[in-house]
Amino acid sequence: MRISLIIPPNNWLSHLVPELMELRHDVVVNNCDDKCDVIISMNHSQWQATEIVHKTYPEIPLITYNWDWYDYVNKSSIGWRIYIELMKASKVVFSASKITADKCENDLGIKSKDYLYAFILPWEWEGENRDWGYTMMASRPDPNKRFDWYEKATIENDIYFKSYNPQENSRPDYIRTLKNCSIMVSASKEESLGGLTILEAAYNKKPILVGDHEGAIEVWGNDATYFKVDDYEDFKKQLKWLFDSRNSKEVQQKVIRAYNKVKNNFLPEHMAIKINESLHRNIKTNR
Repeated sequence: MRISLIIPPNNWLSHLVPELMELRHDVVVNNCDDKCDVIISMNHSQWQATEIVHKTYPEIPLITYNWDWYDYVNKSSIGWRIYIELMKASKVVFSASKITADKCENDLGIKSKDYLYAFILPWEWEGENRDWGYTMMASRPDPNKRFDWYEKATIENDIYFKSYNPQENSRPDYIRTLKNCSIMVSASKEESLGGLTILEAAYNKKPILVGDHEGAIEVWGNDATYFKVDDYEDFKKQLKWLFDSRNSKEVQQKVIRAYNKVKNNFLPEHMAIKINESLHRNIKTNR
């Protein structure tokens, strides 16, 4: 098939292109023509580009990816309102997890048949990992990520910590810091697997602490340590326990299982395969 792939510029999702081409698809990025069989919009932040392409080629089936259908996300902006209409017009809507799919269906009546989990870039993580005795939390600077919880809890537990913000820290600094941390923490309200940083930490065999969201449990099962998502004292308690117990047999068994889960499910080829399977189920082409 010929795919029009709409993605943010200079984004990790660009690594889908060679994987989809390996599966014998022709891919044009952030563009479209009348030879395309399908338009795939991979992020609601690209609502303007998606709207333009869809209006220009309304006869081409549209697929949208609902990354962020979380309770705490304000969906009243014009971008969200338009992307919701694009989702309603879509042949298929991908979701980030079962919980985001269910919430979107309850709110809008839009069903998601397929889930696309995020992926890591394994070649970024070559080389030796160490444990230098600090916790790490990394995300964009959003109050819903709750860096305040994280930093307060580590200080009260007398644990050395590092915080990463992509607006202030470089990618090489992030990679170096993660490879040398003791545990990775997500204090976020995010209702998915805990974020891309949790995937990357698991791939680097770091113990992970996430909130007990349905989405996180759906992905990690018994392979992560959880805190009660809206309970600061439990978060603080579990953070200290995981830091102190990180070398225990129990935690290290979780670490190995989580690493294998990422290696077997969360690489670029895995997302491309899922997209490919959905295309063959849902999109017909005469070419």
